Amino acid sequence: ADFISGTAAIASSSVLNDDTLHFEGSATAYAGFTLNKRLVIIGTGYFINGANSNPGLQANPYSSTFAGAGISFDSTASGSTLIGLDQFTFYLGPNLGSATDNITLTRCKLNFLGENYGYTANTKMAGWIINKCYFQAGINLNNELLENWQVTNNIFVGGISMNKITNLNNLIRNNVFRSSIDIFSAYFSNNTIINTTFTVTNVTVKNNICIGAAPAGFAPYVGLNGNIANQTDAAVFEGLTGNSTDGQWRLKAGSPAIGAGETIATITPDCGAFGTADPYVLSGIPAIPTIY
Repeated sequence: ADFISGTAAIASSSVLNDDTLHFEGSATAYAGFTLNKRLVIIGTGYFINGANSNPGLQANPYSSTFAGAGISFDSTASGSTLIGLDQFTFYLGPNLGSATDNITLTRCKLNFLGENYGYTANTKMAGWIINKCYFQAGINLNNELLENWQVTNNIFVGGISMNKITNLNNLIRNNVFRSSIDIFSAYFSNNTIINTTFTVTNVTVKNNICIGAAPAGFAPYVGLNGNIANQTDAAVFEGLTGNSTDGQWRLKAGSPAIGAGETIATITPDCGAFGTADPYVLSGIPAIPTIY
């Protein structure tokens, strides 16, 4: 390989803005690094070996794992794309307070996206795309101004908290949420949620399905604009038996989430991460040639 760590690669004068770094699957976890160049970074996916995995997707059974290590970002990383990385934490800080815009996170497995020590409150972060990712925890960005974000077709084991009162024009659509939701200023549609804390302000809420009784914050929306509650996991999802960790959230035959999404341009999608013409991809396998 050209480098053995992200830190060494990014520090190299041979790695320039708009270059691509491939992190190969390895039995040794990669260390975290600071992303301060505009790069495309590609790994090999996740859940590709072991219990409840998706076998046969990669000949190399190891993922490009960071084992929970952090990748911090700065404004000089604006415009970067991360694809197919496994088990990392993506955060603002330490001491990186300037705005980072137009970041794309797709087909990645993250612990969480949030703040670390040294971040600057009220930092504006615009134009982020969070698409087809698996969050072991979730998104926790309560002190930054988030504008024009697209959070689509993801699976959140944890919750999502984007509640800065200066947020503007964010889209949160076709996700699976398994924990609390706290959002200010967004369009929230075609998601499946669970009966836990649901707190939204200045949010349009349409065509969402709640597993269990509607929590207090969601109850006023039930029966309006296609929002329903009192569903069960067994009726909505395929479940873990005979499935992978992420595949369990596919809709089972007869699911009430099938065709229950908001109709856009004459197309009525399913609710959840596997709905729409750009659905969640098992194991986050990048859309590049793959040896399998």
